[in-house]
Amino acid sequence: MSIILFLIILLVLVFVHEFGHFITAKWAGMRVDEFAFGFPPKIFSKKIGETEYSLNALPLGGYVSIYGEDDDGTKTNPRAFGNRPWYAQVIVLFAGVFMNMLLAYFVFVFIFYGKLDVAVDDVDFLNRPKTDERTVITDVDQKSPAYMAGLKPGDQIIEVKSLNKIANLKKAADVVSFIHSHIDNPVTITYKNNSGVTEDATLAGVYGIIENQKALGISVERVGVVQTTFIESIRLGFIRTVDITKQTLVGLKDLIVHLFEGKKVIDTLSGPVGIARMVGQASAFGLSALLSFIATLSINLAIFNLLPIPALDGGRIVMVLFETIFRRKINTKIFSWINIASFALLILLMIVVTIKDVTN
Repeated sequence: MSIILFLIILLVLVFVHEFGHFITAKWAGMRVDEFAFGFPPKIFSKKIGETEYSLNALPLGGYVSIYGEDDDGTKTNPRAFGNRPWYAQVIVLFAGVFMNMLLAYFVFVFIFYGKLDVAVDDVDFLNRPKTDERTVITDVDQKSPAYMAGLKPGDQIIEVKSLNKIANLKKAADVVSFIHSHIDNPVTITYKNNSGVTEDATLAGVYGIIENQKALGISVERVGVVQTTFIESIRLGFIRTVDITKQTLVGLKDLIVHLFEGKKVIDTLSGPVGIARMVGQASAFGLSALLSFIATLSINLAIFNLLPIPALDGGRIVMVLFETIFRRKINTKIFSWINIASFALLILLMIVVTIKDVTN
């Protein structure tokens, strides 16, 4: 099921991205020769008008083939990619990234519209009436006793007790304080999981999760339900999109810094296998969690494609801007070889990361 969900999500993300290139290329008067999902070998294709629509065997990407993209200087057709105005070329190259960001935004707007779980002390909803208040687990450290006992984010805490004393669940801070004060003794957590089943987990604190002190490995929050308007969802969707974009950029910056520092960064990356596993984990927490993951993936795909690497949209944009500013045509044969080499390196990286994911 995780694999099927992953392929469906990939289909949506790739389709949205490539549709951005496709529709803007049509708008810019370029001739689109092929609109394909997946990489060859080809399974099915049908030509409608001047464009061939293809379904390929390897569902790990897609492409839009525009006439004259790899212009060797002999194409004089005004509908060739390289013969259109520079700004039209940049718009077409940037359109895929824009569509992925737009998809993420619309998904977040959908998530935030209607009944919404929020922290009771959320400043955006501090004075709003809330229903169905409850204490839930928001995070579980994967090396913790809580994780080993089967606790998961989203589980609702019914009771926390130790030494015949019971924690006050009305405030998350009181629950945390209770656990810390009884960390040297067994702590029993009664909780309701996402399937609605009530279970008990008796845990002992361990070192290594929080520096210089024992911990169970969970984060908790007091949440309630508020009813949002469509206008609020538009604002909240924008805020979440910006936040995830900032977090992704910070993560990318840290990755590049660690790479130049000679640190091992392969463990921070995930390929198709790792992402499929995360899709399965997200789907277990419900539709909102899965949609949030899809939106985050879409933002990651957008930012990744903006990297100034020749095989990606960002690299092509840099090339167009270079040729425009310096009024000098880059040798297309040299650029094509650079493009092939960078694409091969990306495929090699994906293979290495996939091997790591399978090993783990």
